[in-house]
Amino acid sequence: MIDTTSATASASATAAVCDSIALYGASPERGELDSREIWDENDALDALSEAIRVIVDGVTVDGTQMADEREALMWGFVNMLHSQVTRLDRAVDRIAPEMRDLERAQDGTEVKAWELQTLTDRAQNLGDRRDAFEKLRDVAADAYRVETGDVWRPRHGSHTSQTGQLTSAAIDARDFRRARQDRETRAHLPEGTLVAITGGKTVSDADAVWATLDSARSKYGDMVLLHGGGPGVEKIAASWADARGVDQVVCRPDWKAHGNAAPFRRNDELLNLLPKGVIAFPGSGITGNLVDKARQLGIPVMSVAA
Repeated sequence: MIDTTSATASASATAAVCDSIALYGASPERGELDSREIWDENDALDALSEAIRVIVDGVTVDGTQMADEREALMWGFVNMLHSQVTRLDRAVDRIAPEMRDLERAQDGTEVKAWELQTLTDRAQNLGDRRDAFEKLRDVAADAYRVETGDVWRPRHGSHTSQTGQLTSAAIDARDFRRARQDRETRAHLPEGTLVAITGGKTVSDADAVWATLDSARSKYGDMVLLHGGGPGVEKIAASWADARGVDQVVCRPDWKAHGNAAPFRRNDELLNLLPKGVIAFPGSGITGNLVDKARQLGIPVMSVAA
């Protein structure tokens, strides 16, 4: 029998470190290039599918009270992945100014070149991680749609996919306005003709919403849907846009900033984007306010009875 205890004891410190790296992996020190793979995509997607299966078939089983929590639980699961995407986006944004400073500071020395190389490597890796989490989020969002019959949306901000997994983008109106003012981000704007839609929470004929939007899109092939992100007509319109691959600009009320006046301030912000026209289904006084203001601005309004 081999005495493994004595063999281990006689191994060099370097061999012990190498064995540990082989078993558990190793992370690069600060200032070192990271040569590890970003992820194992197939294994990660398989694990995600299994996690979703556990939520649906194990935690929120049909026929139990927990089944009533499925939509909320799955929304939170997708949102967790979405939060990782936004966190990594911010991390790359924080690195970008330092990279620009290092590019300007290049003096031909090896030290400066190495600093720029490692920082560039760091930014690239963070961007690749972000894309990996985005793919996971998009797959989970699709599972959310299958299980709930609804399209997943974050409560705040935009919902876009740089990796192309989504059929359409939903851009928060604030992001849209900022992008219009920023030449560096203009490339991320949905290109096309803005067409707004508004209406109430109660919809008697959802097909009429789809048919009206199909008609508008036949007139404006580059149509971008503009709406308030609310229930009823606007929710149906958002589902239409996802199904048709039409980009969306979502202008939600800012209740925290404007209180009870938020829907009316939202109407002003929406119309400030100067849509080509407004499609108006029956709704509340808030809908009527948007229609009146649109007409005052000379924006065509098409009223639809449904």
